[in-house]
Amino acid sequence: MREMTALVMRLLYFFGSFHRIKVNGVCASPREAPIVVVGPHYSLFDSIVVAFCGPSTVVAKSKAADLPLIGKIIDITQPIYVCREDPNSRHVTRHLIIERVISKEDWPQILIFPEGTCSNGKAVVQFKPGAFGPGLPVQPVAIRYTNPTNTVSWTWQGPGVPVLLWRTLTAIHTGFEINFLPVYYPNEQERNDAKLYALNVRNYIAQSLGIPGTEHGYNDCKLMNYMIAIGMPYFAWSHDIAKMRKWLGLADGTVEENLVNQGVPFTEKNSLIALDEFARRLNISVENDSTRILFKIFNKDNDCAGLIDFREYLLLALFISGQGKPKLDLLKLLFKVSTSIPD
Repeated sequence: MREMTALVMRLLYFFGSFHRIKVNGVCASPREAPIVVVGPHYSLFDSIVVAFCGPSTVVAKSKAADLPLIGKIIDITQPIYVCREDPNSRHVTRHLIIERVISKEDWPQILIFPEGTCSNGKAVVQFKPGAFGPGLPVQPVAIRYTNPTNTVSWTWQGPGVPVLLWRTLTAIHTGFEINFLPVYYPNEQERNDAKLYALNVRNYIAQSLGIPGTEHGYNDCKLMNYMIAIGMPYFAWSHDIAKMRKWLGLADGTVEENLVNQGVPFTEKNSLIALDEFARRLNISVENDSTRILFKIFNKDNDCAGLIDFREYLLLALFISGQGKPKLDLLKLLFKVSTSIPD
């Protein structure tokens, strides 16, 4: 049945412009590598890799089951569905992955796109640790589309699925390359640290394709969409702001919360500050590169010589660090800052 499903998938893609697919390497057996990790993840078309793995079981978001025709084919592979909106679903998914890979029953390999989101393929996005939690060997698979024009990427604020389907299925030919890399055997440190294991495998795939890895991920896009919806400024810099603040020891927001709770009103006179004062208020080194990068984000001239509005920094810092905290407490802090910013 699985072989028939693989054949149907291959024929389906053949008539959808995927005439010749270049395959390098060989898919390992389930005994060698019970988990196959694929990247970078472009779009729903990436699922053709499943046909070259047996087909394998896939881990997919629950909405994939609703995709025309492809959703039914995914169902045949006995998939593990995850609901992004349900935090408990991720825990259940992780448990099911571990249960299947250690089972003595004849389960097929589990194929995972560990980025958890799609990108344009110019970099490999941060891997989620779920596939690496069991600490078992995995087979990395690097994929790429070889057409000069990218008609497949399902990206944030990019074309939707109907447009991608139309552009790709009406193309004369869509070039696709699958690279089965050697099985990756984790060392003891990686077996005990799923995040480290995920990072190293991500870098391995990125290096094989000659592209960089990036720490951006699905949660960054989710946060940016939320910021856009409520009119929050600097939404495109949210990942960089969070990263710089983490490196400076400010991630929990305690320093900014204490500044707001001091009760001193923020006016234009005491909020327009230079780099030295910015570093002093946050109790961080003015010589630190992260301090200077963080300051430049809020500087209209994108340098360290001018002034920034400290209220804008506080608004963004409190909002980002406040994710996961009680919303009422966060709103009180944001209100104290935002009411002092002129329209």
